[in-house]
Amino acid sequence: MTSTPLSDVAAGRIIIAGDWHGNTQAALDIISAAVRHDVAVILQLGDFGFWKPGSATDRYLDALESACAQHDLTLLWVDGNHECFPELYKLPVDSATGLRSVRRRIYHLPRGLRWTWHGRGWMALGGAYSVDRHRRIPGSSWWPEEFVSEEEAARAIEGGPVDVIVAHDCPDRVDIPGLAAPGVFPAAQLALSEAHREMVGAVVDSTRPSVLLHGHYHVRYTAARELSGGGRTAIIGLGDDGGCLGTSLCSLVVERDPLRWGGG
Repeated sequence: MTSTPLSDVAAGRIIIAGDWHGNTQAALDIISAAVRHDVAVILQLGDFGFWKPGSATDRYLDALESACAQHDLTLLWVDGNHECFPELYKLPVDSATGLRSVRRRIYHLPRGLRWTWHGRGWMALGGAYSVDRHRRIPGSSWWPEEFVSEEEAARAIEGGPVDVIVAHDCPDRVDIPGLAAPGVFPAAQLALSEAHREMVGAVVDSTRPSVLLHGHYHVRYTAARELSGGGRTAIIGLGDDGGCLGTSLCSLVVERDPLRWGGG
């Protein structure tokens, strides 16, 4: 069988990382953690740092590519709400793998992409709504492709149940610790953000994953979301590059029953 970037993880262990925001040192720290723990795959949960084209973005991507090549690592990532989507979407999606290659060892996981690790179905669901949109510049620091569209949500649902969703946003009906106090962001923007969470929640209710991991809110926590029709999904939120290593990532074991996860 031909090896692909989504080939089964032989050791049964990957590292999941929260938002990096183009922070080279934070990303290299997590690559070093992967090396220490003999992990060959890192999966990053959005606001990765695929910023506007330029020397800073090139240096960031080149540094990550060099480190991954040196240590024989594969880096996968879902999009957040701050990637430069027009440039990202110029890169072709490989028809055989469904992946978008950014560098030889760095791959974007498009929304709705499904794959299997150790007999378990995984799905990527990037995107979120920027509650600070009013402070951003369209075409420079904000793009309308940032959030999951109704068409993307419908396609994500079409494939049926999955075991794990790796997302940027959190579904609705989950209490996220430390959300901004009322009045920090405009009420209209918060309402649109909640509507996006409801759309993600609709995907979760339909696909019924055991676990959903997400970034975006920059806080490490665990919770449980009750599913429509019964059952529940474990929710794991991860911190970002502004926190310590232990709050920004966790390692997820994808081997035997039950699906297990633990601190990085």
